[in-house]
Amino acid sequence: MKAARILLFVSLFLLMKISFAQEFLFPLNRDVYNRVEPYIQNDSLHFFSSLKPFDYEYLKKFAPVDSVFTPIGKEKKFYKTLIGRKIFREHLLVVNEDDIHLSVDPILNTQIGRDLQDDNAVYVNTRGILVQADVKHKFYFYSGVHENQAQYVSYVSEFVNKEQVVPGQGRVKTNEAGTFDFNNATGGIGYTAGKHFDFLLAHDKNFIGDGYRSLLLSDNSFQYPFLRLSMKFWRFKYSVIYAMMQNLKEDYYYDTGFKKKFLRVNYLDLAIGKKDWLTFGLFEAVVWRHDSYRDFDFNYVNPVIFLRPVENSVGSPDNELLGANLKFRINPRNIIYGQIMLDEFLLNEVRAGRGWWANKQALQIGAKSFSVFKVKSLNFQTEFNYVRPFTYQHRTTGQNYGQFNQPLAHPLGANFYESVSFLSYRWRNFMVEGKFNYVKAGKDRAQKNDGSYIFNNYDTRASEYGNYVGSGLETKIIYKEFRLEYLVNPKTNMNIEVGISDRAYTNDIEKKYSRLVFFGLRMALENYYFDF
Repeated sequence: MKAARILLFVSLFLLMKISFAQEFLFPLNRDVYNRVEPYIQNDSLHFFSSLKPFDYEYLKKFAPVDSVFTPIGKEKKFYKTLIGRKIFREHLLVVNEDDIHLSVDPILNTQIGRDLQDDNAVYVNTRGILVQADVKHKFYFYSGVHENQAQYVSYVSEFVNKEQVVPGQGRVKTNEAGTFDFNNATGGIGYTAGKHFDFLLAHDKNFIGDGYRSLLLSDNSFQYPFLRLSMKFWRFKYSVIYAMMQNLKEDYYYDTGFKKKFLRVNYLDLAIGKKDWLTFGLFEAVVWRHDSYRDFDFNYVNPVIFLRPVENSVGSPDNELLGANLKFRINPRNIIYGQIMLDEFLLNEVRAGRGWWANKQALQIGAKSFSVFKVKSLNFQTEFNYVRPFTYQHRTTGQNYGQFNQPLAHPLGANFYESVSFLSYRWRNFMVEGKFNYVKAGKDRAQKNDGSYIFNNYDTRASEYGNYVGSGLETKIIYKEFRLEYLVNPKTNMNIEVGISDRAYTNDIEKKYSRLVFFGLRMALENYYFDF
């Protein structure tokens, strides 16, 4: 009893501290990033925005982060009370002593809705905790865990039942009522060494690109352990990522768990021009499987080396991908961006135009406009993605470009083109956004590999030639979404949202429709993609 009273006293003491903690790792969340991106693109020299997440200290050098995330509204009397501050203004628990800054917050996501097409109830119930801390703005760590129960619209439930994972999240257990039960954990330790070097050892995600999707490395899949080393110098930023993935497609062993696979990524970003009007990034990645005769390959340890010569020198069967990321700043309010990814190709076969299966490439082009028509916070984005059949596939699931039964790039896998556009407007704490997706995809026919599902073996391809985007079972997907959001607490990104989404999936075999109306209170710190 005495210990309980002491614990209560300490907790109240910490809660009542007026000091305010620093932030640590900027959330890999589109809504949060959109609030600072106009400042980044405005006139930020040598800010390398394509590799995410980045830490707050780096971001604060280029954007007024503190003012952007300061609550908007009149200072009512209730907001000055302990409860009012914690709900609307601050982290739940804050420690700010000497050079140590720490915050603790609950993770909440309560969403309810109804699929009007199937007349099914839909809900998500998430509870968890997030702890963040930094020391002298150089060393930081974060750790979060949350448990979830959910029922989704039919097409998401079909995906979960097939892959036994929730999009972007963990493995599931399903009860008799069809409710999915799953948990999620993330965490990391980071260190910034002077102006030029930073290190991050984490179980988390990465994203390379300036668009909504990434065809190089996205946050679509589940978290994975990785070590990321970065060096910034003059107009360059060079990063290398060593990561370990899990291959759920092969047998599970009680003594070793699921099969592992490894990923090594090199990414070199270069800012060009007087005001960085062009940013150009070079991407290189290699994936190799873990076997009894091969663990982590130390040939790939050197952080400053091109992977292709190393791969050739060891006679490697590994899967290598090359790519580029580009951002062109027309003016402070308009940018054009894009990506190209090369899995395999032969130039002669590309010129011949016969749809050779191994011409595996992906292309992205997009544009963003901020304060459209000079209306502050009226933003527009449009993007086109094109991925040829068999891209990201390999001979085994231990070498393909996937993690935890999900693609490491685009959630649709391969053999599709997609147009996705957003129009959003933010006023004070309110945000309204409309979204439209149009997809033409070539889905795999029954018992055929037409290059859509990246976990297929490309040696089982249906044909050598005639493989064009849309070949196979030609399918159209139209996804529309409208949502209204109120930002309750900018420090934790706690939002109240209401919206409606509509999806049509049609081909010659089936027609599926869903229309979801939803309402929720959520702490939006990650991206989850259900528009596939």
